[in-house]
Amino acid sequence: MTLRKLCLFLIAGFLSCVQLCYAQTTTVVGFIKEKGSNEPIPFVHVFFKGTQVGSTSDTSGYFTISIENDKIKEDSIVVSSLGYNTVRLSFKRNEKQKIDVEIIPQYYQLNELVVKPGENPAWRVMRMIIANKEKNAPKTKSNYYCEEYSKIRFDLNHFTDKLKKNILVKPFDFIWKNVDTTSDGIVYLPVLLIEKVVDHYYQRSPYEQKDYVKAINSSGLEGPKIMKFVEDLYQAPDFYNNYVAILDKNFAGPLNDNYKVNYKFYLTDSIYNEQNKKIYKITFIPKQKRELAFTGEMLIDSADAALKEITVRFDIMANVNFVRSFWIHQEYNKINDKDWMLTNSDVIGDFTVIENSSDLTGFFGRKNAAFTNYSVDTTLDKGVFKGTAIVVESDSAKLRTDEYWKNSRKLTFTEEDEGVIKMDDTLKRDPRFIIREKIIKASTSGYYPLNGIDIGDIYTFYSYNNIEKSRFKLGFRTNDKLKIPFGLSAYAAYGTFDEKWKYKINPELHFGEKKHLKSKLGFSYKDDIEQLSRSINNIELDHILASFIQVGTSDASKNYVRDLNAYIENNWTTGLTTRLNYFYNILKPVKGLMFESYNHLGEVEQTPEYLSAGFDITVKYSWQNKNMDGRFYTKRDMKNSFRKYPDIALQWKISDKSFGGKLNFQKAKISFKQEIRTQKLGYFKYYVEAGKTFNTVPYPYLDLPFANQLIVLDESAFNLMNFLEYAADEYVSIHLEQHIEGLLLDRIPIINRLKWRNFIFAKGYLGNMSKQNNQEIYLFPKGLNKLNEPYYEVGFGIENIFKISRVDFVWRLSDIKPGAYYFMVKPSFKFSF
Repeated sequence: MTLRKLCLFLIAGFLSCVQLCYAQTTTVVGFIKEKGSNEPIPFVHVFFKGTQVGSTSDTSGYFTISIENDKIKEDSIVVSSLGYNTVRLSFKRNEKQKIDVEIIPQYYQLNELVVKPGENPAWRVMRMIIANKEKNAPKTKSNYYCEEYSKIRFDLNHFTDKLKKNILVKPFDFIWKNVDTTSDGIVYLPVLLIEKVVDHYYQRSPYEQKDYVKAINSSGLEGPKIMKFVEDLYQAPDFYNNYVAILDKNFAGPLNDNYKVNYKFYLTDSIYNEQNKKIYKITFIPKQKRELAFTGEMLIDSADAALKEITVRFDIMANVNFVRSFWIHQEYNKINDKDWMLTNSDVIGDFTVIENSSDLTGFFGRKNAAFTNYSVDTTLDKGVFKGTAIVVESDSAKLRTDEYWKNSRKLTFTEEDEGVIKMDDTLKRDPRFIIREKIIKASTSGYYPLNGIDIGDIYTFYSYNNIEKSRFKLGFRTNDKLKIPFGLSAYAAYGTFDEKWKYKINPELHFGEKKHLKSKLGFSYKDDIEQLSRSINNIELDHILASFIQVGTSDASKNYVRDLNAYIENNWTTGLTTRLNYFYNILKPVKGLMFESYNHLGEVEQTPEYLSAGFDITVKYSWQNKNMDGRFYTKRDMKNSFRKYPDIALQWKISDKSFGGKLNFQKAKISFKQEIRTQKLGYFKYYVEAGKTFNTVPYPYLDLPFANQLIVLDESAFNLMNFLEYAADEYVSIHLEQHIEGLLLDRIPIINRLKWRNFIFAKGYLGNMSKQNNQEIYLFPKGLNKLNEPYYEVGFGIENIFKISRVDFVWRLSDIKPGAYYFMVKPSFKFSF
């Protein structure tokens, strides 16, 4: 054989192999749109029937899926999305082919609706419903009682063999025994089950509401993020309200008094039920495609103009994170042949962590609830409303027997539900699962659990700063596994440059019968470095990230501190707490700096340390907040979680030589904060703080506004102010933000697919300083000044970038000088719907 023939033979053989390999794979590409509107539909599930091989459509509606021929079970693909009719289409094997798909919404088909001249007949029915809200809405009753049994279950869905091979779950083959498939062919695995039995009491005037949780049963894989979804599923939305809050978002309700503003309504049918009563069927769709509004239908009792059934959904087009689709169905029935009350509520949410990912599993969140044993407009025992807590959990709620649950379940308990309980029992005894659970907790919280203690914070084991250079740290804290009313946290750290050991110890004794009303008795002692004018919400001074994201130097704001506190904290009732604290505080300047003051001869002298000692008392009120902390400043102080009333905090502090100190002064301060829903405009939040210092004090004890010289945002600080730039002995600090959500950006083509949201903000600090505190005795370090004019920052921002990040564009409007930035872009990160 000649060399030429040999080469031709090899090339032919290679091409044959390529053709053979290609022929062993089938590929389907296509485009998915909504029938009628022709809008592209993103994040629709597309998979080969009978397999777990599939993907989702991208933000433009396009998809691509491929499969090896030997894995094909049936020659069809399934196109599925919650709220749309499932489509099955055939394909040809061994080919790359294009298949375009039209999917039809389940609740309406516009091309079948005939619009005639004259008034929309649906409007006449809607006027009847609105006019009779006062008679039919459950919350308009004088009072009522009912019992709710609810079952919430989370199922992994659309997972592939790749997930089964993941190192975190690969050893646990038994969990896949409970896998099932929906009627649409979607594979799912139940992983979390929560049952509750709750007694609901309501009184209209004076307004009272009370929920007694009699029983809770939880099994499966709980996690902090999943539990956030669970919390939002607990609520049963009231569709008689003008706006309905779901997943922290304000949706315009279809029964809004101004119903024509947000929806198009269609009277699609008039039917007679088995009692020969006329029922209207009304379909509704949002006027704007990406509005926070629902698509759905409702059945209306014509005699009472009352809501009988309602089914609504929203999908990926709405500006809500991590939700592919969300579906709610409610049924209302007449109680005592008089009052229309909610009797059944079903919710299904199709959630995902990363949209448009073919490899990442999502999950279904399902809630089924039955409301029974109604008593309406009767005499309620006034004792049921005793106490300020709206939700009261029985001490025995988590101790109910299997027999109790068998008798209390008002809904069918399926084999899948039972499978979650069995899987949970097996996993919690498996040491391989336990170690993986601990690693995940360490990565999210910074603390690695070891039986009764947690080791951490792992993100502060090493850090770097100008004072210590390399800093090494190790700490621990006790956890709930100890089952004792005592807690302890401590750490030790060492700086290689200043060659000093730092440490902190904080023991606490907890006492009280109820968990959320427990009191604390404890003390803490710390010998470490602290930074003046740094907020508690900023990244910790010794966090590894703080080593890299500092803007400018600020050594004068740092001091060695020896701080002793002995305190008692008492939760008097839900949302009201007090804290009485004795403090003994010594401040020393860091190496190379000294405290300076004038003596009685007018000469400058250096002081090695300042010592203050005395008491402070703090009173805090936060409506229905069961996680109160008695300190004036706590983490995430800007958040109020849409509570009915503002959060209020007051503090009075006194330092006196009779208590062991060397400084005599008093300080008072008060703060208010709240988040307020502003309907279609999103939400508004504010934080206002005011304070005053009495007597003459060194600068560390003046009022120093929170500043931020890191490249990341600190929401509770002034982000273009330098550390230790201003001081005052009386002040008012104001932070205002209006979050417009997607109201503007959702109307911009292409941009609206990103689900970005925008907001505007303004911050101001108004301060004054008395003559005696303006360096008459105690001198300021370089860079610290009296505030001569109000300080302002304004700006706007875009949030929900990649679902977890926010970018603020910040301008400084006052006292612009060398060393100060007048404009900066700062990012931050948070999880939200």
